[in-house]
Amino acid sequence: MDVFILDFDGVLCDSAAETGVSAWRTGVRLWPEWQGEEPPPDVLVRFIRLRPVLETGYQAPLLMRLAWNGMDEQEVFRRFPTLCEELIRELGLTRRELVRIFGRVRDDWLASAPEDWRSRHRFYPGVRERVAAVAVRNRVFVLTTKQTRFAVSLLEAGGFDIPRRNVFGMDVGRPKEAVLEELISRHGLAGARFHFVEDRLKTLERVAALPKLDAVELYLAGWGYVTPAELDRAAGLSRIRVWGLADFLSDLQPGRPTADGVCLDGAPRSNGTGTGAA
Repeated sequence: MDVFILDFDGVLCDSAAETGVSAWRTGVRLWPEWQGEEPPPDVLVRFIRLRPVLETGYQAPLLMRLAWNGMDEQEVFRRFPTLCEELIRELGLTRRELVRIFGRVRDDWLASAPEDWRSRHRFYPGVRERVAAVAVRNRVFVLTTKQTRFAVSLLEAGGFDIPRRNVFGMDVGRPKEAVLEELISRHGLAGARFHFVEDRLKTLERVAALPKLDAVELYLAGWGYVTPAELDRAAGLSRIRVWGLADFLSDLQPGRPTADGVCLDGAPRSNGTGTGAA
């Protein structure tokens, strides 16, 4: 049996537009000079371009503030964590308070206009069908920094048959590598092969540095929120395979051998070589 642990934003779903609008609506509650429910179009475009710097949702209003201020984009890429801390201090808020405010904005939007909220997301072409095919004989988990209730709502609306108990959001309060450690030691998954697909290179590098997770195969989702510089860096890391969307879809096809010749549906090893991109 193979176990696939998939990130949500940037692997299954493109949520940059919704994140930007939610960030703006949160900012309306924080900065009185912001008005209305939608950001200026050019500011949203800038936000989406900068989206790869986000590590977790509560940072989105802070990134929107930087986009609105017109800060140099290269400086944002270089100094984003520091810039976030500076903005949080200026607001006089804690990280937990900002998480709560951002989540409440999303909750209000989802409750008042669920179809509008869901329409601001799009699943990458073909991912639902491929994940469904793999899930017939293998286990699929979602591991995301999005709050669990939002990921579950979108997965259900998108037709994904992934049990809620298999979705780990930021609510668990643990980094992704800690959840991975739990999964590989979970009763009932002994002897399984683990595959972790993530679009954030720093997360994969943290996992790769842990000897306890040496058995987990790591894949960088090159179609997600990844910068060209990160793709170049990942190409030189032997522990991490870079996948394009076509690779993800074909390599998840039941019966198709992975790089070491093991079929994902548990079929015998192939005599041929693997087909995954490196």
